[in-house]
Amino acid sequence: MSTTVGDLLRIKGAKVETITAAEPLLEAIRRMSEKHIGCLAVVTQAGKLSGILSERDVLWKVIAAGKSPKTHAVKDAMTPLKQMDTVSPAQTVEECMGLISGRRHRHLPVLAGGKLVGMISIGDVVKFLLDAQQSTIDSLEKYITGTF
Repeated sequence: MSTTVGDLLRIKGAKVETITAAEPLLEAIRRMSEKHIGCLAVVTQAGKLSGILSERDVLWKVIAAGKSPKTHAVKDAMTPLKQMDTVSPAQTVEECMGLISGRRHRHLPVLAGGKLVGMISIGDVVKFLLDAQQSTIDSLEKYITGTF
């Protein structure tokens, strides 16, 4: 049985840092810096996901374009929901790795019934897969050496 996104969220936690599209871009940058994260979920006033804002969005759409984050809002740099992939808690971690590597995503919002319930990053998925692989190696070594 494969591990699901829901299982991963139970391990890593499901808290998602959010911001609204109207907030200043500089506030979003400050918040990402303070929290040591690379992405914020952009939500409506009602809390519904409308997109994400990543550090890459800021760099490519604002800084590289010669714009100032002091004079622009989150909506000017965010990636809208319609242009991105999302996953459900029932999807497998392996499916997420396929999306991350195939579509070059670094963050995947997790939606259940249209509601934002978590966010997973490439780091979360890679760490989980490496830990699972190490666990398998450890178990095989114990079996081979008879020390289980």
